[in-house]
Amino acid sequence: MTKEIRVRFAPSPTGALHLGGARTAIYNWLFARRNGGKFLLRIEDTDVERSRHELVEQIYESLRWLGVNWDEEPIFQSQRLDIYKKRVAELLEKGAAYRCFCTPEDLENERQVAQVNHRAYKYSGKCRNLTTEQIAENLAKGCPFAVRFKIEPGVTSWNDIVFGQISVNNAEIDDFIIQRSTGIPVYQMAVVVDDIAMGITHIIRGEDHIPNTPKQINIFRAFAQPIPEFAHLPLLLGIDGKRLSKRHGATGVDEYRDMGFPSEAVFNYLALLGWAPKNEQDVLKVSEIIPQFDLSAISRKAAVFDPKKLEWVSSQHISRMEIAEIRELLIPRLIDAKIIESEVSPQLIEYIDKVIILLKERVKTFQHFIDWGAYFFHDPVHYEEKAVAQYWQDAAIVAKMTVLQSEYAKLPTFNAVALEECLRRVAETLNIKAADLIHPLRLALTGFSISPGIFQVAELLGKETVLRRISLALKKLSKTG
Repeated sequence: MTKEIRVRFAPSPTGALHLGGARTAIYNWLFARRNGGKFLLRIEDTDVERSRHELVEQIYESLRWLGVNWDEEPIFQSQRLDIYKKRVAELLEKGAAYRCFCTPEDLENERQVAQVNHRAYKYSGKCRNLTTEQIAENLAKGCPFAVRFKIEPGVTSWNDIVFGQISVNNAEIDDFIIQRSTGIPVYQMAVVVDDIAMGITHIIRGEDHIPNTPKQINIFRAFAQPIPEFAHLPLLLGIDGKRLSKRHGATGVDEYRDMGFPSEAVFNYLALLGWAPKNEQDVLKVSEIIPQFDLSAISRKAAVFDPKKLEWVSSQHISRMEIAEIRELLIPRLIDAKIIESEVSPQLIEYIDKVIILLKERVKTFQHFIDWGAYFFHDPVHYEEKAVAQYWQDAAIVAKMTVLQSEYAKLPTFNAVALEECLRRVAETLNIKAADLIHPLRLALTGFSISPGIFQVAELLGKETVLRRISLALKKLSKTG
């Protein structure tokens, strides 16, 4: 490729950046980075009623969080309306477009006739051959008009990088509107004008845009401009095989950020929805994906978004992260959750690092550090009901735990080895299994039936906290036990 690669991602600020849009952005960005090209951003905000400025910022934030940075200032279509109108005028001048004075009633009548005759509606071309005099007369009367692009007979073909050769008979395309009667250009026109102005060489977008492509190719030709290469991406489906939507759960990138997924894990997983590296690795850093990314290797099959697989990829990324990196991302969450104060001392940092070491192999998101590890910072408020029923119903549990507490209080050295040895001695003395003390101890210290090694947890909590929590459990759960 001798010409500089220039690609674009063009979201509409009518909603948050969703997973499908994020994957499109990622593929564009990877293609640009792989080939030393430019990744550009265009905000398609001509829908004044639905576009919102705050959503533009949300899209920016989501892209930045993913690490998808753009190379030039974003272009806003709402600021380019005069340019579109000039380009429409050029097509009118060339005879590649014409004014359509048909009223909404005229068009509705045509649709009804098509429906009665059981055929797909296509504009009749009624205004295509109006004489100069007829056009002048309508303009003099102030008749409103749209502008339609004139489709000529023939076939429109392109070699799609993903789907291969695609050909469409122009007879299937009607003379579509490129500018509404309000003077606002429609999508088909605006995107081509912008792609020309931005020097776009490759258009990478969802396969739902395939029907738009022959129309846009014809506009490129009308302007005598080079036609970019096209790559249409397979649809993103939910695990039920239907198009991904809110019914499948969270679909916004910002929602996954807020749930505590590492950004690189989300990037990694979305990149693999339709493409796979030759070594078929599932867990990759962005820096490892870039040199391997191949647009022509994208599958034509729809990709399935599986939240469970994302969680697994996320867990793998967290387990491979450095402690300091996790801490930097975790501390703001701990503060927001009011688990720790905003003033973080060196001693607290050291303690947090030890908590991370115990939990990092178990969690799937940063939120899990909070959901499953708040007990490292505060006494349990609630105890898992199933665990209480299973491990605190023995009538003798109070006596057993009181003995363990007493022996723990005597320990001169309070580390995991000493704690385990002590518990096993108590179990032997009481003629019970060690598990009969381990499970209630875990419940008392954490409130859960599952945790990292309970003796490592107890060592980190410290003697005072361990003794207090056993007392607390004896008091709170004795009514149950």
